[in-house]
Parts: sequence; C-alpha cells; structure tokens
Amino acid sequence: MTGHGRHRLLACDLDGTLLDSDGRVTDAVSAALLRARDAGLALAVITARPRRDVAREVSSRVPGSAYWAYSNGAVIHGPGAAAPRRLVGFGPEEARRLVAAVGAAAAGWSCALDLVDRTVTIDPFPQEASRHWNHVERRGARAAGPFPEQPVPKVLVHTGTVCDAAVVERVQRVVGPGAVATASGGAFVELVPPGTGKSEALKWICAELALEPPAAVAVGDGLNDLTMLRLAGLGAAPANAPAQVRLAADLVLPSNDEDAVAALVALLLD
Repeated sequence: MTGHGRHRLLACDLDGTLLDSDGRVTDAVSAALLRARDAGLALAVITARPRRDVAREVSSRVPGSAYWAYSNGAVIHGPGAAAPRRLVGFGPEEARRLVAAVGAAAAGWSCALDLVDRTVTIDPFPQEASRHWNHVERRGARAAGPFPEQPVPKVLVHTGTVCDAAVVERVQRVVGPGAVATASGGAFVELVPPGTGKSEALKWICAELALEPPAAVAVGDGLNDLTMLRLAGLGAAPANAPAQVRLAADLVLPSNDEDAVAALVALLLD
C-alpha cells in the first residue's frame, strides 16, 4: 500500500457522515471512496449499526477493500469477509445486570440487546423505536429463561429523551465501569464492553495494516466518534455534527448532505 503522504487509512462513520439525510451514499461520495482506494488509501467504515441493518444498496457503494466495524467496533469484518474477524460482547450475566440497572434507574428506561444475528428488546422498550430494524425478537420484562448465550456486542438504552452528553453521563453512572456509555444519535444511549468502541476498532484495523493511528484520518458526526477523531492523526467532522464533536475535530467539513466525505478526500488527495 502506497498511501498518500502521511495518511494511509481513511476511517468513516456511516450515519450522518458517509450517508446523507436520506440514508444514501451519494454518487459523489461513492466516487470519492473509489478515488481514495485507487490512490492507495486503506478504507474502513466504523458504525454503531449491526451488519444486518446496513442495506446492500449502501454497502455495495463502498469499495470491497474496506474493513467494516459494526456495533461501535465490537464486531469487525475484514474486506469482503462474511464472518467477523473480531467479536467482543457482554456475557449473559453482565447483560442481565445492565438491563436490571437501567430499569431500576428511572421509570420508562428500557433496553435492547443488539446481537450479531438479531436484536432482543426487553419490555417496556417501545416497538416504534425498533420498527426499522431487521430480525427483532421481543421479550417481556419478566421473561423466563436465560439471556442469549452468545456475546452481546451492544446494549441500547431507551430513555425517552434526547440522548445528549448529559444523558450519556447519567447512564454511565448507573451502569458503572463494567460498560462504556456513548451515543451515535439522539435516540439511544449505547453500552459497549470495555476495550471496544470506535477508537479501539481503529487501533485494531491499524494493527492489521501494520500502521500507527497517526497514519489514519477519521471522520464522524456523533458522540461515539469522539475517541476515534482524537486518536487519528487527522480528525474531521461534517458541519451537521453537534458542537461538541465539531470542537474536537481538527477539520470541519461541509455537511453530510453536501458530500462531506467527498470534500475530505479532495482535501487529502488534491
């Protein structure tokens, strides 16, 4: 891999960054990713979504050479790989503890377990909140039987409020050090196991490529992107990102509806 200057890897968030407000990878962004690949940059998409909730019309517009990191980096697939190369998750007892702690913290707070193959919502998690997700299983609050035995890469917390930094911090206090709280948008707080998160995914992918993180460029718009932006040699945010994210970035781009990633690639290569 030759790269371009000191930048060797471009790591992109998905929603609000690679995707426009209609959930599309525009022609300009798709062409820019191909141009970056052809210039020798490695590519990675690092998203809060599970793999099953990334539509084919989205993934097909990203070069096949890209790494994909899902569930805030807990699940990582190598280029073109159907099976994950890295899978980290909460065990069943820790997942049960988190659900209980969240439910006891505030009336109406509830959880969904984001597994590799499905999402398990625990009442009173609202059905409307999960209506666009694929493979959803619903459980009553007092459902009998053990929690799923497979790892739980991410737990979603529905608070019924906008999940800004203050709400994320409140949930973090509730769950304690056994989970890391963040948010990728305004609807949910997201709990991931310690040692995961987008910065850890970026570190893992850099190690796979025999790179150091300063050789990476990262771009994202969410609170869950902050650690990744700070770790990379260059951190960028689209103009639609909240102020806290824009202030943490080295570079503020046009918005996702103005082809932010295409603008970034042009700056890197031109």
